[in-house]
Amino acid sequence: MEIKIFYVPGISHFSYAIIGTNAIAIVDPKRIIDDYLKLAEEHVLPIKYIFLTHNHADFIGGHLLLAEATGAEICGGPNLQTDYPIKKLSPVDEVSLGGVYLKVVETPGHTPDHASYLLFEEGAKEPFAIFSGDSLFSGDIGRPDLFGPEKQEELVKHSFETIKEYRALPDHVLLYPAHGAGSFCGKRLSQRCPSSIGYEKRHNPMLKIEDFDEFKETLFSQMPTPPAYYFKTSRRNQTGEGLKDILEPPRRLSFEELKDSKSLIIDLRDQAAFATFHIPGSLNIAADIHLAMAAGFVLDSSEEYLLLGSREEIERALPTLYMMGIDRVKGVFPEGIEPWRKNSQPFSRIEYLSPLEAEERLKTGDTILLDVRTESEFAEGHIPGARFCPLAKLKSSLNNLPRDKFILCQCGHGCRGSLAASLLKRAG
Repeated sequence: MEIKIFYVPGISHFSYAIIGTNAIAIVDPKRIIDDYLKLAEEHVLPIKYIFLTHNHADFIGGHLLLAEATGAEICGGPNLQTDYPIKKLSPVDEVSLGGVYLKVVETPGHTPDHASYLLFEEGAKEPFAIFSGDSLFSGDIGRPDLFGPEKQEELVKHSFETIKEYRALPDHVLLYPAHGAGSFCGKRLSQRCPSSIGYEKRHNPMLKIEDFDEFKETLFSQMPTPPAYYFKTSRRNQTGEGLKDILEPPRRLSFEELKDSKSLIIDLRDQAAFATFHIPGSLNIAADIHLAMAAGFVLDSSEEYLLLGSREEIERALPTLYMMGIDRVKGVFPEGIEPWRKNSQPFSRIEYLSPLEAEERLKTGDTILLDVRTESEFAEGHIPGARFCPLAKLKSSLNNLPRDKFILCQCGHGCRGSLAASLLKRAG
């Protein structure tokens, strides 16, 4: 038996292949399925099962594509809601891969229908590992607030009971979560993968709390605002909308097409380059490790986009946006900004201030310092007088910001501040 880990940076998603003696199972597959097909070919084994822990909110699942490519059976917990056929497992079912088998365990809290999967070696009385989805992470548990206030209290209670179930597992059980550090499906996730139940009992603060009121207070303390795209993505994973759409290379645009386009331009260059010279109305989302986080806060899957940057930047950005469900990329311009400059087109700039310059500017009284970091970052320390508006809420807060004052955007290292500034400039 072997467990193979697949990791997607940016959205910080872990998926898994469990390799038995006669079959392979995939847990929570990503949307680009080539790695799984290659693995099956290398091991000369069929992918026979696909296990879903829940309808994920931060990425489009690859389960329908993978099932179509391999004939694998899609399996879920007893309460998983989908608009397409799946096999719903009960806790007494055993799914064998040869030498090992899996059993479902209900773990609601992050979602009402969440399930996890215990892995047993044949003949063993205790499980070897658990694939916990978003119910238990390394260092945290899944947030229960994605279904609105009417469901929140019920899901918190479910989370509290689910944690009791995890504490009852033997310490040796390995923990394979669906996300690591950087995901907004929790708030203090670690990158440990795998972890173990014993380690989490000792070091995960949420597993140490036995009083419900304390559990609830700790759970919601400094919970970051979720990216807006989460809600549409979760719904698409439930309905199956677009889940079989493959990543098609967007059309390469001519300069005239770029100049005349009405689609929103996403400038993938770093923030310093963007600040110096950029197309008016474009948004700055650098094609680095933070791209998924930034895009998730401001992009809408129903809008049309153009990507501008180098060929390498575009090649990095496209798969990430596709896995997030940002499918309407209508064209790319890999020549970057130089043709715009050489053709003397209108341009815009963003001013950068040093800390001392910012301090002097704030003394004038005509400047607002806008801190666009997360709730926990702001609570840990912020500049006196800063106005707090996490990037996730900025689009919906534009009408609350003055248009007659200088706005200074501040974040952790620049990418969110630059995106916030470009969003504000686009809004006038």
